[in-house]
Amino acid sequence: MRRFLCLVLLLGCFGVPAIAVPASAADSCEGTFAQRLRCWAQGMDDHTVAVVLDRRLAFNGDRADRAAVAKTVLKYRHNLEVRVPAGTTTDQGGTALLVLAGHRLVDPGARVTRLTEAQVTELRNAGACSPRPGDLCAVVGPRTGGPGYLTGRDLIGFEGIAALPRTEYSLAAQSDPGGPGLKDWLLIGMSALLALLLAGLVLAVRRSAAPQPALAGAGTGHRSADEPTVRVRATAPRHARRPSGPTGPTSTAVVRTDLHPQGYVELDRVLYRAVWADPGRPPPAPGAQVDVTQAQDTNLLHAYPPQQSRPAHTP
Repeated sequence: MRRFLCLVLLLGCFGVPAIAVPASAADSCEGTFAQRLRCWAQGMDDHTVAVVLDRRLAFNGDRADRAAVAKTVLKYRHNLEVRVPAGTTTDQGGTALLVLAGHRLVDPGARVTRLTEAQVTELRNAGACSPRPGDLCAVVGPRTGGPGYLTGRDLIGFEGIAALPRTEYSLAAQSDPGGPGLKDWLLIGMSALLALLLAGLVLAVRRSAAPQPALAGAGTGHRSADEPTVRVRATAPRHARRPSGPTGPTSTAVVRTDLHPQGYVELDRVLYRAVWADPGRPPPAPGAQVDVTQAQDTNLLHAYPPQQSRPAHTP
């Protein structure tokens, strides 16, 4: 049982990081590019924000404001996911958002608008571009004599851009600034499950490490409900020397388990390990009374027939 709980706990620990569910969306992110970006960034520090570009997004507003918000978003870009569905033209704001994102999903049929040289420079200054040649900023930058856009097919596989599955989206470019999303509830549920598994593991370890008490009802005997046993004492070697008769003071005890060769007797509501020491008679059944005496060289009790039933010794 303990090994099983350990295995489940380990599998649970490896399974938690695999959960990645984008936050749901709200229709409140409107305004300039900087205002929209600031709206989407709310809560980005602790959960994923998925922005679905199903419309053109302009790269407008104050340049300094855009740069300030972009630097904030870049701190948590691993929680920003941008999706460009089929039939969408991003416009320059959508392309800039794609550059800022840490996760990019683009449909092969989508159109990603090229940026101007000034816009590329602005993103580079904000830290959104890679320092090496051939980064995404350079790819989506201006080109002379070609179309003003790139298709999703041109970009898939470049700079971590993956193909967007053919799924219908009804979400606008948005985020979830309020309340826990599906990912949060899944993480909460997994954390609670792991806590329960850990508690079960600790309980199993404690129970396996605790000393196991002897069962008063073991063997063929049956213990009645009005004869409670408070504690158990069992410390004796299995092959102890057996005297032929009592060698000291005797006490009356009740047999609780079979005494062949050893079992338990109850004396003053305590179970003691005992051995049947009268070779001339079979051991009594559980529930019978016996006389017991303490051996000289061991804690094992020696059990005999009761005094009134034992034959008298002849001088």
